[in-house]
Amino acid sequence: MKNLLRLYKIASRYWGFFVGGVITMIFYGLFSGVSVTMAIPLFDYVFVIDKINLEYTDVSSVMEALIEQIELFVSTHPGIGTWTNMEALKPLFENLQQIMAVTDSFVLLKIIAITTLVLYLLRSTFFFLDKIMFVNLRGKTIRDLRNLMMESYLKQSIAFYGKNRSGDSLVRMVNDGEIVSGQFLQQIFTIMRNVITVLIFLRIALFLNAKLFLISIVILPLFSGSLNYLGNKIRKYARRVQQQFSNMFSAIEEIMRNMKIVKAYAREEYEYRRMKAINKRHFKYWRKSEIYNSMGTPFSEINSAITGMIVLLIGGRMVLSGSGDFTFGDFSAFLFAVFSMLHPVKEIAKAYIQIRRAAVSLERVSMVLDLEPEIVDDPDPVDKKSFDEGIRLDHVGFSYDGTKVILDDIDMTIRKGEKVALVGSSGSGKTTLVNLLCRMYDTSSGEIRIDGIPIKKIRIRNLKRLFGYVTQDSILFSNTIENNIRYGTLDDVTREQVEKVCRIAHAEEFIVELDQGYETVLNASGSNLSGGQQQRLCIARSIVGDPPILIFDEATSALDTESERKVQQAIDNATRNRTVIMIAHRLSTILASDRIFVMDKGRVVGSGNHSELLETCPRYKTLYEMQFSDNVK
Repeated sequence: MKNLLRLYKIASRYWGFFVGGVITMIFYGLFSGVSVTMAIPLFDYVFVIDKINLEYTDVSSVMEALIEQIELFVSTHPGIGTWTNMEALKPLFENLQQIMAVTDSFVLLKIIAITTLVLYLLRSTFFFLDKIMFVNLRGKTIRDLRNLMMESYLKQSIAFYGKNRSGDSLVRMVNDGEIVSGQFLQQIFTIMRNVITVLIFLRIALFLNAKLFLISIVILPLFSGSLNYLGNKIRKYARRVQQQFSNMFSAIEEIMRNMKIVKAYAREEYEYRRMKAINKRHFKYWRKSEIYNSMGTPFSEINSAITGMIVLLIGGRMVLSGSGDFTFGDFSAFLFAVFSMLHPVKEIAKAYIQIRRAAVSLERVSMVLDLEPEIVDDPDPVDKKSFDEGIRLDHVGFSYDGTKVILDDIDMTIRKGEKVALVGSSGSGKTTLVNLLCRMYDTSSGEIRIDGIPIKKIRIRNLKRLFGYVTQDSILFSNTIENNIRYGTLDDVTREQVEKVCRIAHAEEFIVELDQGYETVLNASGSNLSGGQQQRLCIARSIVGDPPILIFDEATSALDTESERKVQQAIDNATRNRTVIMIAHRLSTILASDRIFVMDKGRVVGSGNHSELLETCPRYKTLYEMQFSDNVK
């Protein structure tokens, strides 16, 4: 119910479309119902042989008499309540019937034909308007729902994406969102429209012969029980189908993203078998879901057939008895009303089944909207826009899962303007440490302060602007080179500023050789550039916002010797009057650092410059000797 109320709350923003849709629904139902009543004069007053005492032999005289009776009834029965009470309308119907009884049959036939045509035109017009109203309501609601889902995903920490598959997130946003729109919202409106139609035809049927109608619905409880059983089964398998769809989408996304490795190790057959197994499970659950879904129509058809049989047998007997209480025209209108109800009832049954299926998708969408972000602003955040003194890590500890310690009692200070390096073997915690500085994660213990202010107190957007970050992997978007560089700052930057940082990063030299220059659109992940070119664009992006602190996480690891030299020159230029934190495995790139922190198994085991560490830190000396002895060999 909570999920449904949330959906309605979103839809309520567009209440005008909802109100307009309900009004058009009502008029559609009314004109549908009135058109059915045309069967009464058609069979009782048109197809009558040897009419006598004819008073009306032309259309105009008949219309004048009919309108006069309607005006007289309105003047003597004021108030809208009269028109909703079938019993109160009986005197009007009787007077109109008296006029039709003395009207030429062919003249009356022409009036009925024209009236029926007008009614169907009005009925069709309001049906179209109803569709327009609910297309807007449905479309705007699901648009807002997807926007809220995207907002929720963007608020999550990096830890969330480490624990959840991107394929599942995509399925929830695209597929589940579409099901909620195409099935849940649409089917709810379908039910509303058909319920209004059924109620109008129900009122007509009860007015014509209440006893016959009550007899005709004796099988309704059995039909309702069957629908409930089918709905439960469909919901069960819909949940499994969506889960398998997420598995399949995640597998496809993973294979496509890592196709180079798949090809390198000739694992095409293995990945095919793995995908085939997932696809088989998806088909198994999908088939069961579709089978149960398909049973809804036969149940509805059987219900319609039994209802029709009961009406024909009992109603036909009433007419053939000749009592006069239930005329052939009444019976014809009753049949039209009952059979006009059967189609909306079938549509309601189908919509109910689809809603049970879509309820699973609504649950999955709601799970995303209910996610609470782990990294949030302090209730009273500090607007910190400058970097004046330094960064202090005070006995910082961190664990991803609360059990395995990744960082343990990290105690260090990085002063403004320093060029510091973090070295150590893979898994020693270097990248995790710099991620904590940017609040990609929050510390498990201890505190990080910038200029004496805990970073948890600093407004997150302001904190991010203090850092420029170049990761080991070159992450670029399928956009122009210029826009990829602009991505590095929230401020508006000119083309001149973009060109300036590209010259610093030694990227301009290859950009100007491209046919479209800075307007060149990159392929997925920047695959139309070399690895070195990609990384130089990332470096340009990191400095376009002129951040006071730069973080380089193995930024030169993908570069050839010439490119590495150019990037090192770019880093030297870019780091003037800035604080630099470099993570490196190759010690040759950080020997000139002001200070080097040596990490091992999540702890800092040494700090100092290169010469000092060779004398005081055995771990650093070992790393140095391993690398430089390999170089000598």
